[in-house]
Amino acid sequence: MLNRIIKINPDSAGFFTSLLCAIHCSAVPVLMSLGLIGTGSWLHNHAFDWVVIGIGIVIAGYSIVGDFFRRHRNIRPLITALVGFLFLFTGMVEHHGWMLVFSVIGGLLVAYSHILNFRYGGSCSVKQPGYLTLKSPQD
Repeated sequence: MLNRIIKINPDSAGFFTSLLCAIHCSAVPVLMSLGLIGTGSWLHNHAFDWVVIGIGIVIAGYSIVGDFFRRHRNIRPLITALVGFLFLFTGMVEHHGWMLVFSVIGGLLVAYSHILNFRYGGSCSVKQPGYLTLKSPQD
């Protein structure tokens, strides 16, 4: 019952989470430089950033890694996500001038990996056990 009410595509959730991460990483420094938020704001808390990255890893692991083994076997979304998370980790460790660049590129790459995964999974013609398949009238 609950599954019918709440039906969230993991790639959509991962895409929007990663996109919000990229927007957050690019907007917070601008808002701080304009004096609209202070350095003590929860938006500028690195613990918050690590939690969001952790949520992104869980969603990508479920969606991208799961679809890789269950559906399409295309490594491109997986590599794109790994490179994106590498950029995010570098952005979190690098606290000087390049943090913004690495974090935004990383968030956008992870978002793009979910788009790739959705495209490859949707165009996959391999029928896996456990997936609902509809029979055509000719069968």
